Amino acid sequence: MPTKPWLWTVILFIVALLGCEEKVTAGFAVKDLQDSWLLIKIDGKDITITEPRTPPGMQIGADLKVAGFSGCNRFFGQVELTPKSKFRITAMGTTKMACIQNELATIESTMTKSLQKWNSIALENNLLTLTSEQHILTFTPGEISVPETPQ
Repeated sequence: MPTKPWLWTVILFIVALLGCEEKVTAGFAVKDLQDSWLLIKIDGKDITITEPRTPPGMQIGADLKVAGFSGCNRFFGQVELTPKSKFRITAMGTTKMACIQNELATIESTMTKSLQKWNSIALENNLLTLTSEQHILTFTPGEISVPETPQ
C-alpha cells in the first residue's frame, strides 16, 4: 500500500518544529533558564532570610550572562551549559563586602562555590535544582533584588 503524500508533509513539519528550539536537555530549553531565581534551599534545608535582608538569588539573561546576590555580595558571570545537563558559572566576579552574620556567610560561601563547580541541572515543577558533588541548591522563580553597595 503506497504512503500518502500528505503524511510525509506532516512528518517533515513535525520534525522541523522539534529542531527549532535549542535544547539543553530533554527536559527544558535554554530559554527556560532565562529568569530570576531565588535560592530557597541548600541541601534540602529551607533558607530563611529575615527582613530587611535581601534573599539570595540570580538573574539569567538571554545571552546566559548571570547577575545575582549571594547573601552579602553581588556577583556576575557567564553560565556554561553542556548537552549532558551540566551547569556552572564561569568568570565569576563578586563584590567584597564583609559578611557579619555567620549564617549569611555560610549561605554565601556555599552558593558561590557551588555555582562555580559543574552541577547536574534539573528543571521540574517550576524548581531549578543544581547538584554538585558537595551541595544541592534549589531555586524558585521570583523577583530578585540586588542591593546597592554603600558608598
